[in-house]
Amino acid sequence: MQTNEQRPFVSVCVVTYNQEKYIRQCLQSIVDQETDFDFEVIVGDDGSTDGTREIVKEFAEAYPAIVKPVLQPRNIGPTQNYLSVHNKARGQYVAHVDGDDYCLPGKLQRLASFLEQNPECRIVWHRVHIINEHGQSAVGMPVKPMREFVPGNRLYARDLAKYYGMTGCHSGSMYRASARKVFKLTEETLDYFFSLSFVIDGGYASYIDEPYGVYRFFSFENTMTRAKGGVVTGRGKLSLIKVYLATNPELARQFAAQCLFEFLRRSYLRYPLRWDYLKLFFRCRAIPAPSDLILIARIFASNRNSSLVREFSRRTTPFVPA
Repeated sequence: MQTNEQRPFVSVCVVTYNQEKYIRQCLQSIVDQETDFDFEVIVGDDGSTDGTREIVKEFAEAYPAIVKPVLQPRNIGPTQNYLSVHNKARGQYVAHVDGDDYCLPGKLQRLASFLEQNPECRIVWHRVHIINEHGQSAVGMPVKPMREFVPGNRLYARDLAKYYGMTGCHSGSMYRASARKVFKLTEETLDYFFSLSFVIDGGYASYIDEPYGVYRFFSFENTMTRAKGGVVTGRGKLSLIKVYLATNPELARQFAAQCLFEFLRRSYLRYPLRWDYLKLFFRCRAIPAPSDLILIARIFASNRNSSLVREFSRRTTPFVPA
């Protein structure tokens, strides 16, 4: 869709690093979106050393009114790249897409319409088709619709604080620019930090059950999200929980549930950082509700890798997007 120099209704923020095999499909899937509003696409390349940057430049030349490149002179890391791109967004609503994922038709229109129709909703996620290296797919993030776990399709800060798995796929999100609070950080963090920040002082998050995007889950490659690794992700959660405990002590009971579950999970699987989560659990100085621990366990079981493998095995033909 062509746009003009007026403020766009929607901004789409794309972050990428060394994804020359995927970034073309990602960007094409965005510029081909049909909407009844103007949108811009801001692409942050984090100092790629393959052909990613050239492809971004190619799209900027082909779609100069839509695609705005942000070419980092050196690698600054995923968090700073995210901030540099989102800080340039001018739209009333802002969508995020990782450069190794891509959009399906109707995505931007559906998300923006949902936010328009639900003025108290601050961030909305759609589910995604998850594809593996064999072309098999499963609908996920979450594998089961979140409404099966939290009736009403409204997740407040107290809900998201219980478990990071209650937030959707980063590439499936759109938020209100007016709800954004984090513009600068000095440490690496997770998308969970930003998602929680949108509702920390009010409003709620929601899900759209229909998949409007594709997320790559390849066992032999480090795609954007999988590259974080268990240790990096674990440390990121520890850091953000400490931050929110200091600013929002009313969420201590919910964070305590998450910390205790992480301790038990990491102890059973012999993952690192389990003692760090136990220490943070005691730091919460709160007793989690048994119902919250049960909820976390159900969501975790639904979304773990073995559940995805079972879903993949049910598809015998390669995934072909509509």
